[in-house]
Amino acid sequence: MELTRTLKPGFYAVELNKTVWIIPNCYQNLTPVGTGAYGTVCAAECRLTGEKVAIKKFSRPFQSAIHAKRTHRELKLLRSMNHENIIDMLDVFTPDINATSLQDVYFVSMLMGADLSSILKIQRLSDDHIQFLVYQILRGLKYIHSAGLIHRDLKPSNIAVNEDCELKILDFGLARQTDSEMT
Repeated sequence: MELTRTLKPGFYAVELNKTVWIIPNCYQNLTPVGTGAYGTVCAAECRLTGEKVAIKKFSRPFQSAIHAKRTHRELKLLRSMNHENIIDMLDVFTPDINATSLQDVYFVSMLMGADLSSILKIQRLSDDHIQFLVYQILRGLKYIHSAGLIHRDLKPSNIAVNEDCELKILDFGLARQTDSEMT
């Protein structure tokens, strides 16, 4: 993908770490946050709200049927969930002009401080912090399970924590509905 690609009205292109981002004009000041197996994340400012947000660009979401299902599943599940310990979906967009040229999908959520894996590498947590984090993880899991879902990829790098020790569970690309026989 090139910076010279025809842009949808109201979008602009920027290259960060050899990845081209084509995003709405309302998101400015992109800075790289991290890269995972299924996408790259940047922090940005939303000019409409003044809030800091995280924008995830899905990696090759339509490269195969499996990638397309994973992207669709994650977006569909996040759209239906509303809980303080589950990452919120503020926006979803594509810069592509029509469905036949669909290549890129972006997901916008609130910006969290760091993932739990990064935090555990640099500091030892107090017993009180551990208790509060475990409590929030269990609250999030109770909500997920009560919705008939299994996360299937819960690990420290898929748990975000902000500076107030508020926790959100991320990455629902591998989540599945529970079978009616499961308990």
